[in-house]
Amino acid sequence: MIKRVLSKRNQALLREMIRTDFKLRYQSSFLGYLWSLLKPLMLFAILYTVFTQFLKIGKGIPNYPVSLLLGIVLWTFFADATSGALKSIVGKGSLIRKINIPRYLIPISSISSAFINALLSLVIVLMFVLFAHNTPLSWTTLIVFPLLLLELTVVSVATGFFLSALYVRFRDIEHIWDIVRQGLFYSIPVIYPLTYVPSDTIKKLILLNPLAQIIQDARAVITNSNTIRLTDLYSSPLIYLVPLGLILVALFVCSSYFRKHSKYFAEDI
Repeated sequence: MIKRVLSKRNQALLREMIRTDFKLRYQSSFLGYLWSLLKPLMLFAILYTVFTQFLKIGKGIPNYPVSLLLGIVLWTFFADATSGALKSIVGKGSLIRKINIPRYLIPISSISSAFINALLSLVIVLMFVLFAHNTPLSWTTLIVFPLLLLELTVVSVATGFFLSALYVRFRDIEHIWDIVRQGLFYSIPVIYPLTYVPSDTIKKLILLNPLAQIIQDARAVITNSNTIRLTDLYSSPLIYLVPLGLILVALFVCSSYFRKHSKYFAEDI
């Protein structure tokens, strides 16, 4: 009974933290919540103009513009979730010193706020997909895509736990993560098709990255069925155990690190 009451209290607290975080994100802006839709669209417009109109990347690939937008939205969720989680503990320092709340709720609330933004942006993606031709939308999409979103969320939670705990003691992590995040962005096929990578060996290594695997699988069930997936490069579907295993190991290690250091957050902030 005590656990059940505590669980309900934590759920109510988490909902309130998510609501507050989402409101504060656009509190002083003129367009408010519209920025959650405008940001990925504006980034898409820039990248689409530069890479498809000038550099001619994606030429001949079915529904490449929509695939580009989908990749941007999924990447933006990961980037916003991890960057927001990174500063979440320090940002709630005064709250931690005054109230004894479960520490894990703080990065979770920040990641949840980014998830809401992603869902709103995916509505825009769906509108583009409905006007596209020969998309692989089917009942399979309704099963596979939510699982991919769950996978991406677990990656974001694991990374967010680690970064938020590390940032409490080492503020340089913010700058280091900015560089790492940029490296990740260009190392996986967010803006360029994987077919542009000449080496099959490099393609295999890229797709073992869970972020690349998620984006490519999402495109395969939403925008272009010919998108290169892990099973196209490896002979066995069991290869999916590699990125999934990496995610589970990362979640265990990062959550353990967070739990170990969370008891000292109030002192170290």
